Amino acid sequence: MKKQTKQLVALVLLVVLWAVSWRFNRLPSAPVPVANKKAAREVALETPLTMRFHRIRAEMDGLYHYRLKPLPFVVESNPFRLPPSMIGIDDGRPPPPPPPSTSKQPVIEVAPLLPAGPAESGETLLRHAIQAARIGGVVTMNGTSQLNVNGELHKEGEVFTARLGARLILIRIKRLTTTFVIVALDDPESGSAEMRVRLD
Repeated sequence: MKKQTKQLVALVLLVVLWAVSWRFNRLPSAPVPVANKKAAREVALETPLTMRFHRIRAEMDGLYHYRLKPLPFVVESNPFRLPPSMIGIDDGRPPPPPPPSTSKQPVIEVAPLLPAGPAESGETLLRHAIQAARIGGVVTMNGTSQLNVNGELHKEGEVFTARLGARLILIRIKRLTTTFVIVALDDPESGSAEMRVRLD
């Protein structure tokens, strides 16, 4: 029994010495930076629900970023912008003559517009309507000739409109070649008239 008591006392003494040694000889822990603490806290708080929320938020941001914060619109690259020559207010006056260019332009010999008076009809109405319409050149594609009128292509037999003041005049293309076009009024109330326009 004496031997067991000595061993027990030696064991207790050994545990006490080990505890004192551990207390004085242990390595100090490095201080954790504040940023790492914040990141560790965020990682600890990440649950499947918050992870899904962040993923969906990132997808929505990718889809709607330009809708919520749009980029400024660049006007110069807009293919649907009207050229400056086509922009204007319709006040009953004919459009200004196009600037001279090297391309072939139609030559139309018509009388100047008359002052407002009785409603025009027949050949006078057709002359003024042709003068108000912007007739360009002839485009030939796949053997079919088309006339450029007010920026739109029209084939032989088609009808285009010209505006004189508040009045719309219907004009039919009767014959179309690369050098001239024959047009006629297509409205029986406006009378009947036919005109040949040179396309030089």
